[in-house]
Amino acid sequence: MLSRRHIRIKVLQALYEYFQDEENRGIAGGERKLVQSIDDIFKLYLYELKTLVDILRTAEDQVEHKRNKRLPSPEDINPNLRFVNNRFLQWLNNNHIFMREVDKNKISWGDDREVIRKIFREFQASKEYGDYMSATEDSVQADKKIIKVLYGKFLVHNDTVHQLYEDRNMHWADDLDAAQMMVAKTLKGFDEEKDEVSELPHLLKDDSDIEFARILYRTTIKNSEAYGEMIHAKANNWEMDRIAVVDVILMKMALAELVSFNEIPVKVTLNEYIELSKEYSTPKSGNFINGILDKLKDELTEAGDIRKIGRGLL
Repeated sequence: MLSRRHIRIKVLQALYEYFQDEENRGIAGGERKLVQSIDDIFKLYLYELKTLVDILRTAEDQVEHKRNKRLPSPEDINPNLRFVNNRFLQWLNNNHIFMREVDKNKISWGDDREVIRKIFREFQASKEYGDYMSATEDSVQADKKIIKVLYGKFLVHNDTVHQLYEDRNMHWADDLDAAQMMVAKTLKGFDEEKDEVSELPHLLKDDSDIEFARILYRTTIKNSEAYGEMIHAKANNWEMDRIAVVDVILMKMALAELVSFNEIPVKVTLNEYIELSKEYSTPKSGNFINGILDKLKDELTEAGDIRKIGRGLL
């Protein structure tokens, strides 16, 4: 499930694109693209799960290839099927809902399947794989544990796979953490009661997450000029064109959030944008943004523009 921080990142990306070419980019079109970019995180999550399924199918192909050799060994004829019978992988492989989503979103490695085979070879050579295949324990927990190793050790930090994702979608480098958290949740929630029609985790908590993104995006654009003047007035002789573009957008987003969402505490909003500036702008941006927003927050509160519902939200 996406956090509000990740939704803020998607809005930041959409606003950056908008302000780079605002004369030729309509608000409505940018908003549709924003919503699509959020939906695409689910597509990345499907790719992560499909990679695990493709590794299973690679293992199955290997078993069949050895069985069909001209002179198969006794081990080839009666292979150890522990991994290909892994309960979690078989559940994914046979889950109608997952496979329907894979087909609908055209999730496929296509000509890049050699990457999958390479991952399986490296995994198969690992001590963890050998221990799993030779262990006497046969349980759901053991099956989940080896998938945790496969995913965590051979996929999560795989630069080749990450580059292939970026080739498909330039924003997926920023979205990978969210997709990986969903995979972890899927694995953690798996048990023997899951069947071929068990649902996958939802990307969003509910419609309020998309509405949050839409309002934050629209409000920032609608009040961009006014927010810019407010920021300039507190920037201590800094010209607006000398302030990092991302810093300006983050401060405008913060102002839009402060006045538009009366259920989000002021401190939460300020901290979120300060943290985002550290990740997406310059090393000194956090202190700079904190100083300006702190002054503007006080002015907006005094003017009655910031109204919070509930105790302790100011």
